[in-house]
Amino acid sequence: MLPWLVGFVGTALAVALIGTLLCVVALRLFGRAPQAAGVALAGLTLFFLALTQLPFPDPDAMICPVPSTMPRLTPFRFMFRGIELLAAPQDLPVRLFDRGVLSALMNLVLCAAIGAALARWTSRGIGFAVIWGATLSLSVELTQLTGFWGAFPCPWRLFDVDDLILNISGVVIGFAISRWQRPGRA
Repeated sequence: MLPWLVGFVGTALAVALIGTLLCVVALRLFGRAPQAAGVALAGLTLFFLALTQLPFPDPDAMICPVPSTMPRLTPFRFMFRGIELLAAPQDLPVRLFDRGVLSALMNLVLCAAIGAALARWTSRGIGFAVIWGATLSLSVELTQLTGFWGAFPCPWRLFDVDDLILNISGVVIGFAISRWQRPGRA
């Protein structure tokens, strides 16, 4: 699993770095100096987008529907999973490396980083963070649900209402913590 994880994250990181660099170059070509907070926000957001969409499947090799992509519409399943983990502490080290657990933690932590960068980039309030997080998360989840808006014959990634909850919560938590640490920008 480790080689897959390193390759998966490495690819997303490369896409984010190239995309962020292109954004910086474009801003400079238009005579604007990019702010560090804006560059961080762009990089983290592109990294999140790459993690949630890549790798693209081979459309000709896809067998639709992909069974593992049935939408999960039951909210707070991640909490029940956490309760299961806590109920069996002897299995905790092994279960922490479960893909579902890692995915939930990664969503929350990465979106918190996006929220922190957003707080440093804008002087708007927490409502803006909620809208930013909801728009970002809903865009990702709908893209997954629709098979990249019809570019592929069927979805290959899972639409999960818990991802919406975790992503929005992460952005808001990161935003609030960043503002709490720098109270002059509330």
